[in-house]
Order: sequence, then structure tokens, then C-alpha cells
Amino acid sequence: MKRADARTAGTRPPLALALPALLAVAFLTLPLLGILVRTEWGALADHLRSPGTVEALKLSLVVSFWALGLSLLLGVPLAWLLARVPFPGKALVRSLVLLPMVLPPTVGGVALLLAFGRRGLLGPWLESTFGVVFPFHTSGAVIAATFVAMPFLVISLEGALGGLRPRYEETAASLGASPVRVFFTVTLPMVAPGLIAGAALTWARALGEFGATITFAGNLPGTTQTLPLQVYLLLQDEPEAATSVSLLLLAIAMGVLIALRGRWTGTPSDRRPRPAPEAGREEPAPIPQAPPAPATPKDTERWALHAEVTGFTRLTLDAAPGTTIAVVGPNGAGKTTLLRALLGLTPRAHAGLRLGDEDVTALPPHRRHVAWVPQDGALFPHMSALANTAYGLRAQGVGRAEARREAQTWLDRLGVGPLAHRRPTQLSGGQAQRVALARALAARPRLLVLDEPLAALDQTTRAHVRHTLRTHLTGFGGVCLIVTHDPVEAVSLADRVLVLDEGRALQDAAPVEVTRHPRSPWVARMLGRNAWPGTATPEGLALDGGGNLVATDPPPPGTPALAIVAPEAVSVHREKPAGSPRNVWPGTVREITASGSRLRVLITSDRAPDLVAEITPQSATELGLADGVSVWTSVKATEATIVPL
Repeated sequence: MKRADARTAGTRPPLALALPALLAVAFLTLPLLGILVRTEWGALADHLRSPGTVEALKLSLVVSFWALGLSLLLGVPLAWLLARVPFPGKALVRSLVLLPMVLPPTVGGVALLLAFGRRGLLGPWLESTFGVVFPFHTSGAVIAATFVAMPFLVISLEGALGGLRPRYEETAASLGASPVRVFFTVTLPMVAPGLIAGAALTWARALGEFGATITFAGNLPGTTQTLPLQVYLLLQDEPEAATSVSLLLLAIAMGVLIALRGRWTGTPSDRRPRPAPEAGREEPAPIPQAPPAPATPKDTERWALHAEVTGFTRLTLDAAPGTTIAVVGPNGAGKTTLLRALLGLTPRAHAGLRLGDEDVTALPPHRRHVAWVPQDGALFPHMSALANTAYGLRAQGVGRAEARREAQTWLDRLGVGPLAHRRPTQLSGGQAQRVALARALAARPRLLVLDEPLAALDQTTRAHVRHTLRTHLTGFGGVCLIVTHDPVEAVSLADRVLVLDEGRALQDAAPVEVTRHPRSPWVARMLGRNAWPGTATPEGLALDGGGNLVATDPPPPGTPALAIVAPEAVSVHREKPAGSPRNVWPGTVREITASGSRLRVLITSDRAPDLVAEITPQSATELGLADGVSVWTSVKATEATIVPL
């Protein structure tokens, strides 16, 4: 009990902060209590049913809803522009949006009068050309309410759009959806909470507008006299009635705030947490593949790839139809930049792209027929798995029934057919990734771009999906590029491996060639090898990290080269070995990790680069290996492979 009391006391706010906070709450609450206390509850109904109040209420509703509609029409595109499009003067435009929120309403009314009044900048032209006069007209009240209320919508929606990662819209474009279709089918549904919150605040602010309305539109009963203006007039002659109408406006405002529950800017749908899958349902048992659908004329078409990429990533890429290329390289090598250049989605690199006989370089992303699967799948959270998979087909004009049938076939092929009617938040990570693959494959692409598509899958599911993907790619008429860090994926799925580093192609060869003679230290280490760059000497290699390596058949002296040594070719000793090894170095054990039934030992030395040896647990025990133990390592000259760079 004492411990609980101490914990409670520890969370008690300091008096120096709590007291001013309580005073602030009281300061905000007392005026509202004043309205409640001074309201004549017995006469409340009569006050609200009076002809003047009813007329003002109807007019307020008309003006506020028209202002809301005008704010939606103008404010939604403006919010999207501010959130998505970089342009000079954006900070100034955002300041102009915020200005009505901090400007005194009467000053706003004067500004409107000087712009749209009969002697304003546009007023005479509007009156002479269209016969439109805003002052002392209901339309003037709408303009005034829109001026002060629209910023609430723009700021709220811009915040929601800023929280929505663009990959959803980019993925939709890669599936063939035009920008307008993407906006209405993906963007708006995903920012619906922010849009609703902004619309509610905009309507409430328009309903309560007073200063700009009376200054710009006047105070004419039945024409511009809204409820706030009615309160102002009643306060002079009937204070009790003014209090009753004020209570009505207070109730409306509180109702809006309670309905919003504090969600001022909304929450994009992609931020909703993914529920943990139930035990035993992480991955359903693989479902037998559906038989391949009969080939259509489009299925028999073939699309070769020719791309010339400039910018951060610089390379020329040619591939015959049906070729699968694995793109590998360290972080920052330019892999994702290459994919996005082919999609037409990045200014960092430009791709001159030809698919088959068609040059698509100048085409926007949605007309390139390049389907993309990002790392996390980017499933649209407001659609079911079936609707996600059918999205690309529907965007390309396929009928709803046919698109859903073909989408269901692809879901069955990927083993997630029974999950067709689930939303992404009801899927595990592996299930969601398979749905994303089905969606890309169903879109009938000419170039398929996969960014680590199997990374989220467990080993069993990965093998199943890898087999399914390989089966499809065998008959695919286009080219497929797969970014991966998994050597098994590169070898089992790809016909070629493209190695990138700092935006340049270091190697483009068959998987067997890359495995045997990697020309990148990163690739060699990805394959589990020791890789040491250096310069060729008559006897082997002068290592960049210090020391020398003796090897057979070195390249001509002075040639930049890479030494490749398999971990199992490294021998570990407690004493300096004698005999045939030409390469012997002292070192210290820094780390021991398990790798299947063997152990990988990281050994550092001041006379050679760090190296990894692979030994059996029995050998480690016999040698007494542990972190910090001094050892000797040896490598035979015949076990070192020198690859010219």
C-alpha cells in the first residue's frame, strides 16, 4: 500500500503548474456557466420559436452549408496542392490561408468590401458583366462565412494529407489509375477522418460568423441577418431572448466538438494499428494453385526492355521478354532510385524507357504499364483484398464482374483466396504481401517491379510464394526487376543479377557467375564470403585494409582486385601453424554466432582485415574459443580467388 501511495504521489503535478492550469479552465468555463445560469428555461422554447429567431436560424443554416460547399470545392484542391506539390512561394500561400484565422473579422469584412463591393477591385466588373452584387445580399453572407471558415478545412486536410505517405498514390498510379481516379478512390477515402473533421469545424465556424458578415453583407432581416447578428440585436432589446439564442449556438458548437472527440486533423487510414493475428492464423496452409487461366491475346504479347537511366543512377539496361533481373547492392546504392526512375516517380534519375516497340519515356506513370510492389505492399486499407487485387483491372476499364473474377483467380494462385473479403488490417504481414503480389500480377503489366516482395514472409510461406512467383514469371511476356537482399531469391528467381553501388552497375551477369566471381565486397559478404579489396602484386594482393594475401594466378600487378575467401577455407589455431599455409595472421576473437549446425567466428587483427571463419561447435570447444581469446588464422593460397575490378 505504501508503494502504491508513493507512486501516486510521484505523479502529482507541481502546484506551480496545476494552479494556473485550473485558473485557465475556470476562465474558459465561467462565461459558459453564465449563459446556463442566466437562461430563462421556462421561456426558452418561446424564445427559440419566435419568428425572427426561426428566420435567422434558417438563414444561418443556408449560409453555413453554402459556405461549407464552397470551402470543399475550393479548399480540398488547395489543401492537396499545399501537401503534395512543391512550388515557389508555398510558405506565402500557406500564410494567406492562415491569415483569416488571426485577422479581426471586421477587418476581414472591410477587405472583402474593398475587393467585391460596388467600389471594390472586382465589384464593378462583376456587377456590369454578370449582374452580381454581393453586399446586402445572401451571397455576400456566404462569401464572408467562406472567407473566415475555409482555413479550418484547408489546415485540417493538409495535415491529414501530410500524414498519408505518397506510396499509396504512387502504387495506384503504377496499376494504371489516372491522377483524378487516384485522388477520388485512394487519397480522399484514406484522409476521410481529416476531411470530416475539417468540414465540421468549417461548418461550425461559418454558422457562428458575425464580424465579416455585418461589415460586408450588412444586417438585413431575412437576407443577411444570421443567428449571431440576431443575438446582437436581441441583446439590446430582449437580453433574455439573446441568452436563449446564445445557448442554442453554444449547444451546436459543443455538439460538433464532442462529435470530433479531439480529432482536429484526423488520422490517415494507413496509421491505424494492424491487429495482432490470432494464434494459429498467421499464415494459412498453402492452397493448391489454381490452374492457369486460358491465354488471351494480351497474354501472348512480348515486351523487351531497353532503359537508359541518367541522374543519380547511371546505367543502360537491356533485357529480352521473360527475363527476371535481381537488383542487389548496399543501402544507398541506387536500387530504389532505379525502380522509381522506371516508374517515372523520381526527379533524382531519369529513365529513357522502351517496352517492346513502344517508347513510354514521355508517358505518365499510369500509362506506362509498369506495376510496382513496394516493400510493405501498400495495400489500400479501405478496400478488401479482392477490391485491392481488382483495382488495376478496374482502372484499365475492365468490367467489375470480370475484374473480380480475375482478381479472385490471382488470390487463389497466391494462396489467399479465402481471405478475399478481409481488409488489410485483418491480414497478417505475410498475407498482406501476397495480396500485394496478386494485385500487381493481375494488373497485366509489361514491366513488373518488385521491391523486396518476400521480405515480410516466414520461411515456409516464402518458399511457397517464391515457387508461385517463379511459375508465373516463366510465362510472363515482359521483364521483371526484383530488389532483394536474399541470395536465395536472387539465385532461384532471377536469370540475371544486377549489382549496383553508388548508382553505377558493377556487375550484370548470371547468378552462377555472380556467385562464383562477385565483383562487389557487399555481394560477396551477402553470400557469406570474406571479401577484401586491394591491388594486385606478383604474389597476390596488397590489401587496402593492411597486409598482403598470397594467391595463385593473380592478375597483372597494379590491377584493382577483390580477394574472395570462403569462411570454411579459414583455419583457426591457438598456436602459430607450421606447414603449407602461405597466409598466416594473428588475431582476436570478437564474436561467435550460430549458423545452422556450424559456428561463424569473427576475428580481428592489426595485420590483416577482419575475417570470418566457419567451424564446428566441437572444434570451438577443443580450441576453447570465446570473445577476447587470441588465435592464429591461416588461408591456403589455393583457397583465395582474385577477381579483377
